[in-house]
Amino acid sequence: MQTYLQHTTKFWNIRVGTDEFVVQYGKRGTIGKVQLKSFDTKEACKKEADKLVRQKLKKGYVEVEYDWDTHLYVDDAEVGPDRLTAHPRFNAHFQDDFYLDCTDEFAPFGSDEGADVLVMFEDAIRKERDIDFLVGAYEIVSGWMERDVSTPDDWATFKYGFECDVVVMSSALASIKLTGHLETALQEEGIAALDRLTHQVELEDRPRFESMKVRLNSFPTSS
Repeated sequence: MQTYLQHTTKFWNIRVGTDEFVVQYGKRGTIGKVQLKSFDTKEACKKEADKLVRQKLKKGYVEVEYDWDTHLYVDDAEVGPDRLTAHPRFNAHFQDDFYLDCTDEFAPFGSDEGADVLVMFEDAIRKERDIDFLVGAYEIVSGWMERDVSTPDDWATFKYGFECDVVVMSSALASIKLTGHLETALQEEGIAALDRLTHQVELEDRPRFESMKVRLNSFPTSS
């Protein structure tokens, strides 16, 4: 269930899963606030969701057609990454749970660096919808190295080179999670970063990175 409502200068929408829903609301033209709520049963979840929709309609909100494919999917800051706050293309292509795991150090958004990348892009996309995720990744690394970075060769001997590659990899996944799109240049850089990461982790961890590389490589790019 997905419902998008408008009222003069405000919007309110709800996306309902099995036993949780996410509500997004605020001033039209903005991303607004996001709140995710979980329930013990799917029946309780649907009942509460239906109740909220009825309340909004009584207040004068009207349901409008909405292109969910162009929606920007940001997280509830108190909850973190979730299937309901990820773009449908992300969910369809990256189905393993670890892609949204906040506790797995090798998950795209599980490390400190990966989590920071996602939050940074969520903040950036609230101000400017059309952002360059690859440029953003390089800006993060440039800040760490205190000099301009334009290629991975610039951090090849940097003591935090592993973390730099995590930033590039996480930026590619963040682009898909937030917008459902991935530029070819970012895909190529993300795959190269995953290849370098694969050779820096223990043997038992390499299949994880190989799998991420295959999935990222097969995602259709926007250009």
